[in-house]
Amino acid sequence: MWSRIIKTSLALYIPLLIFTLVWGYLQKHSLITNIAHIQQRNIQNKSYHLEDQCEVLIDITSYWSNVVFPANFSNGEPLDSAFINEYIRIMQGYEVYDQLRFLDLHGDEILRYERTDDKTMEPKDLQRKVDRSYFQKGLSLKKGQVYITPIELNRENGVIEKPYKPVIRGVTPIFDADQIQIGLAVTNFNMNKVFDLMKARISEDNFYLVDKERNVITTNLSKNVLPHQASMSQQDSSIKKKLQLRNLIFEKDTFFMEKGSLWVFQNVNIGFGKNTDISLQEDIVEVITENDWGIIQEIPPSYISKRLKTIRKNLILFNILTLIVIALIAFGYARTQKEKRNFVTELKQKNKALLDSQNRLKSTNRLVKQANDRLQVRNRQLEDFNYVVAHNLKAPVTSMSIIVDMLSKAKSQETFNELLPKLETISKNISTLTQDVHTYVSILNNTKLELENVNLLLLLKEVENDFVETLVDKEAKNFETIYKLDAWHTLKCSRFYMKSILQNFLSNAIKYRRTDVDSHIIFESAWENDQKVLFIKDNGLGIDLAQHGNNLFKLYKRFHRNISGKGMGLFIVRSQLEAMYASIEVESAVNQGTTFKIKFKTHEKTKHSFSG
Repeated sequence: MWSRIIKTSLALYIPLLIFTLVWGYLQKHSLITNIAHIQQRNIQNKSYHLEDQCEVLIDITSYWSNVVFPANFSNGEPLDSAFINEYIRIMQGYEVYDQLRFLDLHGDEILRYERTDDKTMEPKDLQRKVDRSYFQKGLSLKKGQVYITPIELNRENGVIEKPYKPVIRGVTPIFDADQIQIGLAVTNFNMNKVFDLMKARISEDNFYLVDKERNVITTNLSKNVLPHQASMSQQDSSIKKKLQLRNLIFEKDTFFMEKGSLWVFQNVNIGFGKNTDISLQEDIVEVITENDWGIIQEIPPSYISKRLKTIRKNLILFNILTLIVIALIAFGYARTQKEKRNFVTELKQKNKALLDSQNRLKSTNRLVKQANDRLQVRNRQLEDFNYVVAHNLKAPVTSMSIIVDMLSKAKSQETFNELLPKLETISKNISTLTQDVHTYVSILNNTKLELENVNLLLLLKEVENDFVETLVDKEAKNFETIYKLDAWHTLKCSRFYMKSILQNFLSNAIKYRRTDVDSHIIFESAWENDQKVLFIKDNGLGIDLAQHGNNLFKLYKRFHRNISGKGMGLFIVRSQLEAMYASIEVESAVNQGTTFKIKFKTHEKTKHSFSG
């Protein structure tokens, strides 16, 4: 009983366990997806700070492309002091504005303003920047174009400034009144405050701003910025190694689980190219840049595990309650089954007895069906016999009765001599008919046939030898007997009947051949539905089945009046085949030939004799 309780409990619990595991997986997947969507919105907010900074940088830098500078500005002629001082006064309150510089076409600074504190920008010593990459890029710019540099650590006089200062620069060409380029305007923005805004957390997430080489620009896990441009600390190296993610092969927006953490990656879409609407002109600013930034948010395993804790608790509680309910159900079921077992055992015994009775009944029905089938054949044979006696014997007997009556009344020898030969002919016909009826009756009365394994090929050769004289006749030299007995060549049957059947077919094929073609008869063996089948095909005169089909196997039925015959052969063939439980079918066409198909029933499970 306890064994049944355990088995029943397992049978009920395992599907529920699978359900809870699937449900738990779906809940976990839903939770991770929701966290990822929250982080995607967080990334969008952080991207906004960077995008906004870049748009301001583009606006401020592109402004200088539309200012008309003095023709000798690159030779030291100063700008209008009121104009430049007003501009510097405005920019002093914008903390990210770090430097404003004008360079001539040789890379020498013409004018340099630099932030000294939160609210002050002052002129500084001029420097030579011919070796800086942003100067080389600026020389290739056209009017209306702005080059945005990568985020870099600021360098003064070729040396990285300390403390480290991450900057992004805007570069644009400047022109005089004749639209001749006289130099470059370079604007520096300090990125520290933007980075501080981007590092803000909404949970235990880790933030990484990376470039297209997957170098870390800034992260909330380290105080250092752009460590790959300065000196990489051990911590910075670990962070870079940590970001070598297998699932981040392609730079597309995605989220995935790896190394136990949830990673969310999104590209920063700056959207460069905008209508500046400066000086009441609708000048389209074309931005040139190699920047390709991405933001990665990492949600560590500890935070995910904390969020999944509630789901785990619910799953455990559900499984405990489920086990209790299932145990009660299993106990009740086991008791019910125990009560039913005795009833089932008794029912099985009765069913077994009923099955035995059904099997015996099936066997009896099978025997009855066989007897009915045989009885139907015998009834038809008796009908044929009655027909022969009633019709074929009636005419000659009636004729004989009339002649005898006439003889009894004859008064002259001449009448007697005339009627006596007719009476003799009728007597011979009655004798022939009697012999044929005797042959048919002998087949019907032969209730025991001796069955043996007959080699059909040897038997056909033997039958063919019986017709040697006919086959060597001049008129029959073009007749050929063909054997195709590859499917099978031995048959369990009555050798005597089988020889008689083959003789009839060969005799008819020779007798009813066509003289205008090379005649042949083909004996071909085959299998159909596990039954042996013998085809006998000739290319003789054929039979009009539409006219003679119903009389084909009847006694004294002839279908070619110009050829002598009794009309006895096919009648005997079918009678002998039926005695061996075989059936025969025929297909024929006039002047094309005839095909007989004989189906033999297997006799491996029957006795070696057939009873009528």
